[in-house]
Amino acid sequence: MEEKSDIMRIVACDDDVNELEELKQQLQEIGEKYQLPLDIRTFTEGEQCCEYLLLNSADIVFMDIYLKPGNGVELVRRLRQQKLNFKLVFLTSSNDFAIESYELEAAYYLLKPLQPEKLEQALKRCGAFDKEEYVTFDTAVETVKLKPKDIIVVEVQDKYCYIHTAQRTYKVYSSINKVREKLTQDYFMLTYRSVLINMHYVEGVYSNYFLLGNGFKAPIRVRDSAAVRNAYMQWALLQD
Repeated sequence: MEEKSDIMRIVACDDDVNELEELKQQLQEIGEKYQLPLDIRTFTEGEQCCEYLLLNSADIVFMDIYLKPGNGVELVRRLRQQKLNFKLVFLTSSNDFAIESYELEAAYYLLKPLQPEKLEQALKRCGAFDKEEYVTFDTAVETVKLKPKDIIVVEVQDKYCYIHTAQRTYKVYSSINKVREKLTQDYFMLTYRSVLINMHYVEGVYSNYFLLGNGFKAPIRVRDSAAVRNAYMQWALLQD
């Protein structure tokens, strides 16, 4: 069963403690105003924030550009290279890095001092007020709730389904058909009897496999090779 998200996961990084606290307070007030539950994690050091994001998913990241040492632009560039999927809002008192921020797919550019109405606009641009679908899976130790768009590939090994995301791999005792019943989005495709891919993550198409963004090579069943590759190409054309 699919269910709606009840928590928006937000990560904020700013080396100015007072400004970070102001951002958190404004976010909490907006969350109360719109009855939007928020899980807000704050960091004053870029490296700690980076380490957290490599292990934990986030819906929205607020990143101060002028972090010390270094800067937020370089930090985000490293995270983007890891194919992490989050909406990005840059925080700054200057527009010096505006061009670079858009190159890194920033959803919004928020100038300091923060204004509540501008922060609301940033959240709206990031889709914070949109309803988001989740799916749940049972592992041996926990029930996990995932966004379908965050799932890169599902593969079957020894009666288990391994669900790969950018952050983690989840081992689920289930058939691939049961997983497919939950992942009904049009961007999922079965390339082989035991492999289900998210076509958003395809980086290369070859005669007998798809290369995905996490390095996974999804095999293509031989007898349907042309049909499978054609199905992907038709879907990709509709995304432009």
